[in-house]
Amino acid sequence: MRTFLTVPLVLILATPVQAQATPPVLVKDPAAVLRLVRGEVMMVGATFPNATFQKGILGLLRSRAITRLTVLTTARSAATYAPLRALGARVYYLPVTGVTMTGNVVFAGADTAIMSNTPGQWYVVRGAQVGAQGRASMGMYLKSAKQF
Repeated sequence: MRTFLTVPLVLILATPVQAQATPPVLVKDPAAVLRLVRGEVMMVGATFPNATFQKGILGLLRSRAITRLTVLTTARSAATYAPLRALGARVYYLPVTGVTMTGNVVFAGADTAIMSNTPGQWYVVRGAQVGAQGRASMGMYLKSAKQF
């Protein structure tokens, strides 16, 4: 029996947060997006948004600008995050057969959520506790996830 589960990441950003958040801003410059990724970070999604973003995240991990990185992905995609795991990231996957994730979200620091729109475009939402609340909302998925 195959179980299908889709995690619509767009809904994560649509959930109400207690603090006021800025309206989503479309950002097309990967360097500008990477400047927002600092501190405690959680990446949720089945794929890395693009090679430039991947290299940037690896550089931020090496420089310790990212102090803790947690990745939540699908079983099929877990191996693609091996370079991050080699640098100390905790990579988890959902062990349910047929899991698909639509989109990518990065929760950075306490105040930032970044959603991949298309390769090379991101929506950025900032506000008090947006990043922290996003990571907390993913906690229920991490409880059932397996470490890669």
